[in-house]
Amino acid sequence: MAQAPRAAYGSIERGAQDGAPAGQSSALETFFHIVCITAGTGILHLPYALRAGGWAGLLYIALAAVVSAYTGRILVRCLYHRPGARLQSYPDVVEAAFGPRGRAAVRALKDANLLGVVGTYVVLAGVSIDSLAVGSAAGGLGPRFWIGASAAAVWAAVVRARAVHDARLLSVFGTLTTVAMVAIVVGLGLSDAAMRAERPPTRAVDVRMAPVALASVCFAFGGNLNWPDLEASMRSPKHWGRTLSLATAFVALIYLCVAAVGYGVYGDRVQSPVFLSLPPGIAVVAAKAMVTAHVLLACPILLSAVFIEAERDLGIGPDGARPARAALRTAVMAAVAAAALLVPDFSRLVPVLGAVAASLAVFVVPVACYVRLLGAQRGLSAREYAWCALVAAVGLVCLVVGTAQALADLGRPRGQAGTIT
Repeated sequence: MAQAPRAAYGSIERGAQDGAPAGQSSALETFFHIVCITAGTGILHLPYALRAGGWAGLLYIALAAVVSAYTGRILVRCLYHRPGARLQSYPDVVEAAFGPRGRAAVRALKDANLLGVVGTYVVLAGVSIDSLAVGSAAGGLGPRFWIGASAAAVWAAVVRARAVHDARLLSVFGTLTTVAMVAIVVGLGLSDAAMRAERPPTRAVDVRMAPVALASVCFAFGGNLNWPDLEASMRSPKHWGRTLSLATAFVALIYLCVAAVGYGVYGDRVQSPVFLSLPPGIAVVAAKAMVTAHVLLACPILLSAVFIEAERDLGIGPDGARPARAALRTAVMAAVAAAALLVPDFSRLVPVLGAVAASLAVFVVPVACYVRLLGAQRGLSAREYAWCALVAAVGLVCLVVGTAQALADLGRPRGQAGTIT
């Protein structure tokens, strides 16, 4: 995997020490949180991303992993730009760099994107459960019932959890379901390849479609919105950089496995999600069930970045005002559930916002804040400035191409997965 400039990593590794909060999560628990948040349903789209860009898509995955780990580390480094003190959140960093207007813009992007992703996950879970229930006594309940049930399950988890640490079991099971799903996809793909007389064609690279493929891959690494809260939850924040790097490398490894097997076996005929290309059977059903479990388990962790900051602003502490905290979280989940059930094509509108929010908040803004807050203070080298410019350029490509692609998807016929018709 390609490496960012050494200077960029060397200083960041020492960043999260002075002024660090006293959290409860171990490095291992944080590792599971990161994997559970990052390795979402986008993993099933990666073989299709290679179909767009060719085998060069494997390099895009490696590049996106390095960029994601780098921006996650410099974002946390910016929390400590004042010696002996720590800012509390991502919007705090943006405010320090670009003032109150920058804070308000990023806060809106962050919350809207995370709530939108949770809404999409609830829709996907409901539709998946409905498809798994076909032929059983619950088969006639319909997707809307299961979407409501999925939202209720997420609500039950977020109301009980006081902090990120309380969701540790959810992240462990979420990570395990992802690993099991990857094993099924890779195993079925290799088994199917052994039984095929010929392989569909593949391409080394498609320059024309490279931006689309890169945008799809970069979105699959979008978890930085949660990193300040995860780092704050650690007992030893100084281990944040190493934990993030290991977790991102692990995610990149499973991404590479799914992408390489899916595209290598099914070539330019591979579909998205890759389940559609696999031979039907009980293993595919099990993999679908695991995807459903993963998205539901990831929702409470994703929501933590929204709730922690909102409760901090409202003066609702983690150990007190439990009725107020429960009321706030219930209201937010009710709004997400209502949108998932009532807004036409909800799950296809969200990617438009996600393309904008993920590209800016995950790639462009952390680099801009890092240069603004620490550029002069640390005397960044020309090499690191060039690396920051490359990272921002990748984010801007994802912004333009991803937004155009998401808008184009709105014009497709209704009735696809995730849409209630």
